[in-house]
Parts: sequence; structure tokens; C-alpha cells
Amino acid sequence: MSAPSSPNIFDQWDTYHKVVAANFMFHREIAEALRRALAARFSGRRPAFLDLGCGDATALAPVLREQPPSRYQGVDLSETALELAARELADLPCPVTLTHGDILEALDEDDSHDAIHSSFVLHHLPTERKAEFFRRAARQLAPDGLLLLVDVVREEDESLDDYFRRYCGWLRREWTSLSAEEQDAICDHLVNNDLPEAYSTLVALARAAGLRETPGGVHYGAHRLICFARG
Repeated sequence: MSAPSSPNIFDQWDTYHKVVAANFMFHREIAEALRRALAARFSGRRPAFLDLGCGDATALAPVLREQPPSRYQGVDLSETALELAARELADLPCPVTLTHGDILEALDEDDSHDAIHSSFVLHHLPTERKAEFFRRAARQLAPDGLLLLVDVVREEDESLDDYFRRYCGWLRREWTSLSAEEQDAICDHLVNNDLPEAYSTLVALARAAGLRETPGGVHYGAHRLICFARG
């Protein structure tokens, strides 16, 4: 799940797969919540689905197989990730388009989507670029559509430095199947690339763009799914 800055750690797909396979970032629980949110919103309809920062699509693919979209478009800056995603999504019973590009540029196109999904990407953007993400997503979201945002968040009033200390301390205690070198590389990536917001800030930015939070969100530590709709 690379981001507009294409952080190096997530171009190392062996390490990334270890993180997903061990469920360190709660991909399985979040995927189940995504499945429930899509089922509740679309009730058997097949939504046009835009996946921003799609990565290799490993975590999302089982949800899409169970609830196939009418079309799927994935966008990512990692060519490696897109090659893997093409194989992962090859059996989807719908048109699949995979695009090498920036997530904000993808949202600048003249198109409409029933579901817009972004997972562990937005925290790489500064606050104003996050605000622009929400503004563009609101314009492209269908009137009854759903924006599904998966990301890490800071505690309310927590500084970035305190967040890094907390998250990396938890990582070093809990991600024990990774080597010390892998843990160091991930923590280095976090400190040099991540700009997570507090949950309330993300909701406020979305609200300013004309989006409202809807039921279906979950959180596991710093990891959240937040669902938004227009209006």
C-alpha cells in the first residue's frame, strides 16, 4: 500500500507481506468491517469501485470476490505492487483497471464512483493535502456512495513525536516475528514519512468537504476504518 511519496519500506514487499500475514495492522478485522459496510450500503448492488493506493490488493481481494464490484480501478505509485495486484485480482468477474499514478491526480479525473477506498495511504500527506483529498473524493463520490478510509491516527492532542514513540514501542514489543533490522526499517519509515492526524481532525476535514461520517467504522489501537457519505 504505497503512497504518493512512495515510501521505500513498502516497496520491500517481502517485509510488507510479513506484516499483513501476521495481522499486525489488523488487516483481517478491518477487511471484515469493510465487507459489512459495503453489504449494508449497496444491498446486493455492484458498486463502481476506486481503490487509491491499492498496493498488491491482497487484503481487499477476498472482500471483492465475495461482493464483486461492477468495475474496479486501482491506483498506486509502485509498479511492483500493481504487477502483484493484477495477479491477485485476475479472477474478479468485472473489468479491472490498474493505473500507475498519484492518488490525488486520480481524483482529479472527471468520473464518478460508488465506493472509494484508501488504505494506509492518507497519513503520508500533510494536512492541507488531506483536505484536498476529501474535497476531490466528495466530488467524485456518487450521491449514495461510500468513502472507506483506512488509516493510522494519533490520539487526541498527541504530538507526532509522542505518536512515533508510542507506535514504535508497541511495534518492537508486538511484531516479534520480524527481525530487529526489519523493525528498525519500519520505524525509520514511520519517522521520516508519516504525518498521521487525530481522528477528530480527519472527520473535520471530511465534514468541511461536504462528507459526513456514517456507521460501520472500527478501530484497533491506532488503526481505523472510517466510513463517509455525501451530505
